[in-house]
Amino acid sequence: MKVGMRLLLVGLLFGCGLMAVPDRTSQPGVSAESKNEVTMTNYKFEPKKLTVTEGTTVIWNNKEGAHIVKSDTDVFASKTLKVGENFSYEFTKAGTYPYHCSFHGNKGGHEMAGTIVVVKKK
Repeated sequence: MKVGMRLLLVGLLFGCGLMAVPDRTSQPGVSAESKNEVTMTNYKFEPKKLTVTEGTTVIWNNKEGAHIVKSDTDVFASKTLKVGENFSYEFTKAGTYPYHCSFHGNKGGHEMAGTIVVVKKK
């Protein structure tokens, strides 16, 4: 079935109320597109800067190469992650947490590096 026909069929099903899809955008950590996830490719973290609230678990997903996620201040560190593997860390205190890939970056935001900004819960 061609893409246009599939979209038409899905539109008809939604319009008739025959099909319902839960809203997962407000549920942290549910999908690969979650706002609490960082994607690693050969030489970058995406997003480079992520802001979350206290108590949030951030997941780094490796899509290419081999990487180690390491906090610049030694708060957290992963093992060597191969393609398809991930690392997670729960941020319990507000603050700024710079990190880098031990293979492809350095402390201070050089090369493959990123930052997690943790804000207080309201």
